[in-house]
Amino acid sequence: MTAELDPERTGTGLRYALIAAHGCDVAMLAVEVMLDHDPDHTAGTGGARFLPAGAPLPMGAQPVIVADSTVYGTARAEQLLRVWPAELPRPCLITVDDAPSGPPPDARYRIRALGARLTAAVRVPYLPVLRTLNDPADAIDHQDVSAAAAKLRRHLEGI
Repeated sequence: MTAELDPERTGTGLRYALIAAHGCDVAMLAVEVMLDHDPDHTAGTGGARFLPAGAPLPMGAQPVIVADSTVYGTARAEQLLRVWPAELPRPCLITVDDAPSGPPPDARYRIRALGARLTAAVRVPYLPVLRTLNDPADAIDHQDVSAAAAKLRRHLEGI
């Protein structure tokens, strides 16, 4: 990610510019599907995309950092926020649980401590069905994932 806005991308319909705090796994990729999918379960709307490393932030897109809710994932999110350019809009942080027990205490503390640097911090619960998928695009067909997606979209739309 660079410290510039890309005027060429104005009006592309990209609503959320997703930035991976560390490498992507199926749960993190499912966040893109969850934000990109419209409520009628038709094709993706193009509203959310992961940005390639070093890509400028598209004008009008809300920056969203996506990380696992592990100590490692939240540490990488903190590292990214430390170098976040002041001229860019404050990002939202989405953490994805990798276990039913939720984030460990150190990760929860770090998320709370980062609160002033974020527009919001949203937690996606552990979704066991993600472990069984070949393709993250198939996730939205499952009831638990579509319910979590609706909740995630409602939360982000309220920002």
